[in-house]
Amino acid sequence: MNVGGDQNRSVRNTKKRLRESLMKLVLRKQLGSITVKELTSDADVNRSTFYFHYQDVKAMVKEMEDSFFEDFATTLSAIDQKSHDSITILVKCLENHMDLCKIVLGENGDMEFLEQMKVIIENKCSRIWKKAVPEMSDEDLKLLDSFLIGGAVSTLQNWVRDENRQPAEDIAKVLNRLILDGICPVVATWQTKGI
Repeated sequence: MNVGGDQNRSVRNTKKRLRESLMKLVLRKQLGSITVKELTSDADVNRSTFYFHYQDVKAMVKEMEDSFFEDFATTLSAIDQKSHDSITILVKCLENHMDLCKIVLGENGDMEFLEQMKVIIENKCSRIWKKAVPEMSDEDLKLLDSFLIGGAVSTLQNWVRDENRQPAEDIAKVLNRLILDGICPVVATWQTKGI
């Protein structure tokens, strides 16, 4: 039986080669300046084959991003605010999409992707913090989210860029300690006396 689309082994292999070539090229130049010609040449894929699957490089990256954000949103929605595994779950999600993360979170990556990821995390975190500490003002909540998310995302960017990166579980433990031992006690002061 002939399987079509992404289920076809040949299609999966072609897309894999294209992703691997994109990862190599984005190390040398900005994502937006990579052409179909150089991508297909590096991947040893015919340009007509590329155009059968994608309109352009941007469409290829968009397909990868859409898959990531679908998985990321599902992962976030399943996280309970009391779960100490939430950071581990998020880091594992990034690890499962490491090919995309290397492309869009690398030095020549996609800032729009990063901002979209921050917004999704902020929406989830804001609801958790507001439920946990209803006394917190919206201004304080915005500052807390900015500090926490900026630090965590920057740490994860460095983790993705490191070729000798620690296992996901180890980086999650560090982030958990920073949040639970560092931020949570500060936030607890809102519940008792405010800042």
